[in-house]
Amino acid sequence: MSASKDQRALDMFMGAEPLQKIRDELGFKTVTSAEAAIRRALAEKRKGKDYDTERQLELERIDAMFRIEYPLAKQGDSAAMSTCLSLSEKRMRLLDKPGDHEGITASYEATLKALAITDADSALVATGRAVARQIDYALRHGQGQEVTKALYLVPHLMNVLRELGATPAARKQLKEYAGTAAAESDGEPVDELTAFRRRKFGI
Repeated sequence: MSASKDQRALDMFMGAEPLQKIRDELGFKTVTSAEAAIRRALAEKRKGKDYDTERQLELERIDAMFRIEYPLAKQGDSAAMSTCLSLSEKRMRLLDKPGDHEGITASYEATLKALAITDADSALVATGRAVARQIDYALRHGQGQEVTKALYLVPHLMNVLRELGATPAARKQLKEYAGTAAAESDGEPVDELTAFRRRKFGI
């Protein structure tokens, strides 16, 4: 299948053309083969474009635009000043992507280290990490409604921590379960999270 035909299929698809029309006009045997061509074209466009590469390219574009506008801003052009401020804000957001080094995310990671986490908890742990990072990012760079919306994520983070047994109420419940489990197992040591799972899920 030629790359040019794949690209034409992608162009038509991006233009909201139905797959049946793409199949008929470009001579694909089936809708499935048209879909495959679109996926190939998308994959070709993504070659060499990982996150870090894309981020650096965007920074270079922003810097290039800033160099054009900054001399005008220094001369008192109010529109150029506004553009420079906007470009600077975008640049800082790209430079300071969500991470694990501070704020709620750092506290979340510290909490995880104190828990008896297993591979079965991986999806839950990753969900909590994503929420914590987004909250931190919005608090550092957001304004007004952006910050307010980010704070709406806090209950979701609390739900993750509760499921992991990392809130005061959850820890109290885990200790109660552990005590009951130890009694039922003739004093055999049972960690709190395992005891909780045995009582709640029978595992």
